[in-house]
Amino acid sequence: MAIIGEQARVLITVKTSPQPSIKYGDTVCVAGIRLDSPSREWIRLYPIPFRYLGSEQQFKKYDIVELTVRRRNEDGRKESFSPQWDSISVVDHLAGWAARVAEMNEVVVTTTCALRAGTIGNSNGPSLGFVDVLDISGLTFTKHPGWSAAERVKIANALSQVDLFGSASIPPKLEAPRFIVRYRYRCAEAECTGHVGQILDWELTELQRRLRTDSDEDAQRKITEKYFEMMAASKRLTRFYLGNFERPTKRDKFSVLGVYYPERGLASTQSLF
Repeated sequence: MAIIGEQARVLITVKTSPQPSIKYGDTVCVAGIRLDSPSREWIRLYPIPFRYLGSEQQFKKYDIVELTVRRRNEDGRKESFSPQWDSISVVDHLAGWAARVAEMNEVVVTTTCALRAGTIGNSNGPSLGFVDVLDISGLTFTKHPGWSAAERVKIANALSQVDLFGSASIPPKLEAPRFIVRYRYRCAEAECTGHVGQILDWELTELQRRLRTDSDEDAQRKITEKYFEMMAASKRLTRFYLGNFERPTKRDKFSVLGVYYPERGLASTQSLF
């Protein structure tokens, strides 16, 4: 029996770096806020073979999209839905922080500690969150090992998937980023002793691609300038979009899917929870 879809109106806040996929060549995980529900709710859209979509279906962060979604029954996390790719329609874009803040002020703010605690004894606890950051001590850089043999096979198989997407061509070969980059930070929980969160934002991967001719030292400096010195500047209210892993045994691990960093004069300081 076919699973009946529903219409959703979503403010896109997260688009993660593409990862090799055995079925689709490579996919991204997208998350955002449902604007069609009585209260602002998180939604995860997966899988999306974003690089293979037509230009009319591709979207940016802080676009508002309308699409058909179906509950992912194989994923018990309540935020997880599968999108119907050809139904995606970009209907608006929130240009500038003032418009974005007006929408995000309606979203509940939480902490990393609270999200992790919510997975104890319940692997299907909240899996996405808008997290207040008390302080960021810096970034750590690790050389990316490159795609594994299994991941390289997935990428190579994309050549046979052209017809799946109705396209006469496929995007350039998916390259692994040079670095795995992580934040060291404390969330706003009173007893927080600190967290380390890998940054999975596609914009970080794109920045690394643009810096591919730079030395390691220069590339790390420029990444630090953007993701630490600019995004975490004292004049900004820095919050993280966090998400956990699909594998049930790793649901207590939350990564940084993106960064929210309006100037404090624009941003709300609403209470947690």
